[in-house]
Amino acid sequence: MTETPAPVAVRLRGITKTFGSNTVVQPLDLDIRDGEFFSILGPSGCGKTTLMRMITGFETPTDGSIELDGRNVDKVATRDRDLNMLFQSYALFPHLSVYENVAFELRVRRTPKAELDGRVREALQLVRLADFAERKPSELSGGQRQRVALARAVVGRPAVVLLDEPLGALDQKLRKEMQFELKRMQREVGITFIYVTHDQEEALTMSDRIAVMSAGRVLQVASPIDIYDAPASRFVAGFIGSCNLIPARMEAGKAICSGFGAVPADTVDAQARGVRDGDEVVVAVRPERITLHADPALAPAGAARGVLAERVFLGDEWTVHVSTQGAVLTVQVPSGENGAALAALADGAEVAVSWTPAAGRILPAEEAAA
Repeated sequence: MTETPAPVAVRLRGITKTFGSNTVVQPLDLDIRDGEFFSILGPSGCGKTTLMRMITGFETPTDGSIELDGRNVDKVATRDRDLNMLFQSYALFPHLSVYENVAFELRVRRTPKAELDGRVREALQLVRLADFAERKPSELSGGQRQRVALARAVVGRPAVVLLDEPLGALDQKLRKEMQFELKRMQREVGITFIYVTHDQEEALTMSDRIAVMSAGRVLQVASPIDIYDAPASRFVAGFIGSCNLIPARMEAGKAICSGFGAVPADTVDAQARGVRDGDEVVVAVRPERITLHADPALAPAGAARGVLAERVFLGDEWTVHVSTQGAVLTVQVPSGENGAALAALADGAEVAVSWTPAAGRILPAEEAAA
């Protein structure tokens, strides 16, 4: 039985944004589902923050339309759109208590006292700060201040909350903790979250779906698993995590590299993408999908020979660079039996690498023009 998709919370149609002669957001269509944790991911300058600002109403699209919960908001002011925002700076009032910071929006709306108190305490319970209601922001840690800002963003029960790099000011350990906290809170309140970030790990960890942007274009919209395992382009493959991009040329339906011969890859997927014989391509292979053979004589047929160039021990795994005739490959080798065999090798030792065809994805060597 086919599952009915969730209603659309945010619908963008033909949205573009131009500043003078510079088009920062190319025409795009996008549907963000109700109750979804949706991330807009891309490098600095790709247009993701401009896209967010158009959704909020801080920027007016040059062309196209925006709907929130089925309502066209092209001419609706930010304050009248059913959304809220959370920024990296937190923007808490330093002279107000945690309780009063969270209650501020409800007081502006003149929410009845009993309802206000119940909703504020519910929001503080959600972010696990019920015992901190009377403290001032200066008495809280960075992670606690972030949770206060989130409670304030959701207490009014908006249809959508937009989050612009909200974890950027936190240290690495706290950021990892907050990734799980944000996802938990979003699931509990059921509000649509639109999360803008350049951090691939954050997007992969928290999102139901991700839109990857580059140069003002949305290149792929998919689940984190599909984005990682089935990148739609060379840019997506290289931007999301670590990925080997092996140059090759299509011949007789196979990707041929001078150093490998026929590179193991999913040719059915390549045909679906319109790749033809004679095309220059890259074969994208994740480092953890490659097997390193310390003894080349024991490697399977078709394995590529290479030289152990560099290796770094990371505790639970090794990151290894293997120099082959066709490319320098990055390989992740788990600590354990294989790791022990690797540790025993001298730099410059001959090794072999192999992977299954399902691990390699054939992608056009050049990105399509905007």
